[in-house]
Amino acid sequence: MAEKRVEREIERQKPDIQEHIKGVKFHELAPGVTTHPLVRSGRPCIEGTGIMVTTIAGLQKYRNMDAQQIADHLRLELFMVQDALNYYASHIDYIETELQLDDINHEQLAESHYGDFSREILSRRESTARDT
Repeated sequence: MAEKRVEREIERQKPDIQEHIKGVKFHELAPGVTTHPLVRSGRPCIEGTGIMVTTIAGLQKYRNMDAQQIADHLRLELFMVQDALNYYASHIDYIETELQLDDINHEQLAESHYGDFSREILSRRESTARDT
């Protein structure tokens, strides 16, 4: 007679992300600008936030906002935005390339079937708004 196999319940534990993060240090690229491989894929961010320098640069370049307007818009201190803009000015080629890659990614998403789905939802919202 064959024995019935009894499987023990395996205790599943969630990985301790904090332990992993503590092993990897933030790297200061410039005053007020840091990078970390687990924050925004290692892209330069304003220290203590997840706001990327490319976000600040994009607001200045595409929306013609000055530092104070950006600080108000993103609820940051003015010095934080100025640090990001200083980093942008000293690394303009790198940040411009990042902005171009972001534009390409957005265009590809809009052309994908996910972009079609987003347009479909927006058109439904517009038609619903007109009906009411």
